[in-house]
Amino acid sequence: MKDDPCCEPDECGSARLRIGGVLLAAGEGKRLGGRPKGLIEIEGEPLARRNLKLLTEAGVDEVVLVTGHYREQIAAAVDGIAHKEVEQRPATHTQADSLRLGLSALSPELDAILVLPVDMPALIRGDLVALMGAYKHAADTIEFVGPTVNGQPGNPVLFSQRIAAQIGRGDGPFGSGAWRQLRAPWLFNWQTDNTHYITDIDTPEELARWTRQAASP
Repeated sequence: MKDDPCCEPDECGSARLRIGGVLLAAGEGKRLGGRPKGLIEIEGEPLARRNLKLLTEAGVDEVVLVTGHYREQIAAAVDGIAHKEVEQRPATHTQADSLRLGLSALSPELDAILVLPVDMPALIRGDLVALMGAYKHAADTIEFVGPTVNGQPGNPVLFSQRIAAQIGRGDGPFGSGAWRQLRAPWLFNWQTDNTHYITDIDTPEELARWTRQAASP
């Protein structure tokens, strides 16, 4: 069993995991009509700010925000929240590029890294803590945990420094949809019925659906 990521040594009897977080917010929002996802307001708060705070509240030790398009607006929206920012250039890039950049900005002493796309409006602190718990209670051979809801892969995901090093070298399909389809002894698709992990805002239709749901009594 891995060490507990959510409590101090004197509370658990073992050293706690040091977890880093990468919030991916570099995209152009092309499918959303050129609207920055990180600036979509959820209960009056931009998603970039909401999810950056969420990582801190869940106990993540070190947080990196990856910006790119709309860098100035995103940076202004998260002003006052402790984090490190890195900017993805050039303007044309892939999510895998952003992921590698974010990982490279984290301390090598971290035990595991949690990666969160910015466009997830439903997540709460308990969802991140539950994912950390799934990682903690997984077999020692498991180095990657991602939620799966009704057969659909969700986010965020959590993985070891060894996997982070592979991503940094560009090994394998990490950062694309194919990485969750790998059959590997270190990968655990954690089955859950919590739809927060698969609720994102990628298109105008999804934004409209979320707005309707949020307005429902």
